[in-house]
Amino acid sequence: MLKDEKAGRMFSMLHRGQSVTEIARSLEMSERTIRKYRDAGILPSQQPQQPREYRTRPDPLEPYWPEIEELLHRDPQLRPFALLDWLKQKYNPPLGAAGEIVIGDSIRRTLERRVQQWKLQQDVQREVTFPQTHHPGDVLAFDFVVLNGLGVTLGGRPFDHLLFHAVFTYSNWESVHLCHSESFEALATGLQDALHLAGGVPRRVRSDSLSAAVNNLSQDKAFAKQYQALLDHYGLQGHRINVRKPQENGDVESSHGHLKTWLDQALRVRGSRDFTDEQEYLTFLRQVVARRNEARAVPFRKECEALTRLPGQRIPTFTSTRVTVKSDCLLHVRRNVYSVSSKYIGLKLDVLIHQDHLELWYQNQCLERLPRLFGQGKERIDFRHVIDSLIRKPRVCQLSIRPPSVPHHAVSDGLRSVTFQARRADGGQAVPEDLAGRQAGRSGPGGRRAALVPGGRQGHRGPRNSGRGPKQASDPRADGGDRRVAGSGSV
Repeated sequence: MLKDEKAGRMFSMLHRGQSVTEIARSLEMSERTIRKYRDAGILPSQQPQQPREYRTRPDPLEPYWPEIEELLHRDPQLRPFALLDWLKQKYNPPLGAAGEIVIGDSIRRTLERRVQQWKLQQDVQREVTFPQTHHPGDVLAFDFVVLNGLGVTLGGRPFDHLLFHAVFTYSNWESVHLCHSESFEALATGLQDALHLAGGVPRRVRSDSLSAAVNNLSQDKAFAKQYQALLDHYGLQGHRINVRKPQENGDVESSHGHLKTWLDQALRVRGSRDFTDEQEYLTFLRQVVARRNEARAVPFRKECEALTRLPGQRIPTFTSTRVTVKSDCLLHVRRNVYSVSSKYIGLKLDVLIHQDHLELWYQNQCLERLPRLFGQGKERIDFRHVIDSLIRKPRVCQLSIRPPSVPHHAVSDGLRSVTFQARRADGGQAVPEDLAGRQAGRSGPGGRRAALVPGGRQGHRGPRNSGRGPKQASDPRADGGDRRVAGSGSV
């Protein structure tokens, strides 16, 4: 194909009066080509291009295009890589099975061009993304990020956790707070920590539709009352992004990935992902974030100049609720169940819900602190709260409705060990050895009961049904069960 550079030389030689034959010999061109461009008086690039209507090879998509087009009509937003994967699943043999590979990656570029051409012909509209302009002291974006994938352990045990992650959109200065759930208490603590560490308050805060901040059940998706009170205290304007549009909060979403990479690399340099306790791990997190913020010192100083003053004090980060302790010694808090001592029965307790624990208050006095359960439908039952009542009422476990404070596995085999160990820890009061057997209307092995004597030794009393012989145990595990349940733990 003749190039413009060679055609230019041809026109120059024609202007100098050289013949077509001499030019053809000098430039190694045909005389016909020279006469064509001489008569047209234009360069090759200016020639009108005729679309090619023939194929140089068979169409690899011809057998499958009707099916592909049907899928595109059903959902025009389908992308070529998804369509290629669908073709592989349908026409190729399963992975590892014998057979010929019909659909390969070699048709991907052809499929991309064909799909793009189809969407242009069908006038398929795409979403428009507008650039964001950031100003100093304008927006603090925040979100929660799950870090379970880092494989961090505390004392050798897996440590599942989240981070409250806040980022100033102008300088990308960031702050983190360690937490275990996306609760309002964690949000309030993390947000206030970020504002006080920055030394000022921006104009707006931005988040997605967190249930801790947004009432997602309302029609207008209004902010929750607690969250709105937090914003009003600091003079902040709240901003919620659209549902399923994470790119609208792209600053913090992008920072999530970079922070995970930094933490993973720092753990690799450290040579271990195990920490002594939570405080040591929190110190490690803060050191990594501080090193990341060093590179943002200059724009962050400009950001600080635009921040407004902080209020005189922080607001409490706990939620309060009043609960009456009923006769089963159970507290129902945030759809989770906690057992408490029977001495609280009938009292109206003020429960302060912090991000990682509960405080039980009565008449301005803190009675107890309980570790908080995360999620819903969970129980934290301490057997020591109910063991005395179980001893006095052993037939309670025979009821068709099991008391919610007694686990299934403790009813048959483990309750004997629980009772024995609990009494032993309390100073050696006599208890039945086989409480499970007594619940079933029988004594222990051989018709005897054991008593705990001072000093921790076990003595045997005479048979309860003397003269009648031992009863036959209805449960084959009664004489040989060796399973145990810890008496002082929680379930």
